[in-house]
Parts: sequence; structure tokens; C-alpha cells
Amino acid sequence: MKTLCKLKKADLASDLKKIINITNEPKFICTKCARVANEKKYLCEPTKMK
Repeated sequence: MKTLCKLKKADLASDLKKIINITNEPKFICTKCARVANEKKYLCEPTKMK
């Protein structure tokens, strides 16, 4: 799967369940686009949320 930062609207419908699973307990935020994820591997410029 691409990083969340690179997903387009068209990708959302096909990957919705997967996206919900990787964003349901966010611990990281992308400093480039402000998306959040449970693991930093899903973001292009992640930083740990406090």
C-alpha cells in the first residue's frame, strides 16, 4: 500500500477498510500533510504525536 499521504480519492473506496485499520489509534502525524496513522511507515514525513 502507498503511504496515506500519496492516496487519492479514487483509492479510498477500494482501500477503506485497510485505511480504517491503520488510522484507528493514531500515534504518528505527517508533518507534510497532517494525516495520521498507527505506524510511521504509512506516512511520508512522520513524527510521533504527544
